[in-house]
Amino acid sequence: MNDEVTRFYVFNDTDGILASTGAMTLEQANHFIRCFPNRFAGQGYYLTARRERISPESVVLRLINADSDEGRRIAQIEIERE
Repeated sequence: MNDEVTRFYVFNDTDGILASTGAMTLEQANHFIRCFPNRFAGQGYYLTARRERISPESVVLRLINADSDEGRRIAQIEIERE
C-alpha cells in the first residue's frame, strides 16, 4: 500500500504565476482555491499583473501535480529561491 500523498501547487493562470507557496494536499489546494476570492473582499477586486482590476472570482487558478514535469520545474525554482 502506498502511503505517499500526492501534492499540488496552485498556479494563477490569469497572471502566469504561482498562487500558493509550496505544494499541498489536494484537500488543502481545493480549500486554497475556494478561499482565494475572500482574500480580496475588502478591496473588492483583484489587480492583475497587467494592472487590470477584475473580479476575484474570475482569476483562473489551476492545480499542478507536484510529481509532474511542470511540478518538478516549480519545485526547482522554489529551491533556487531559498
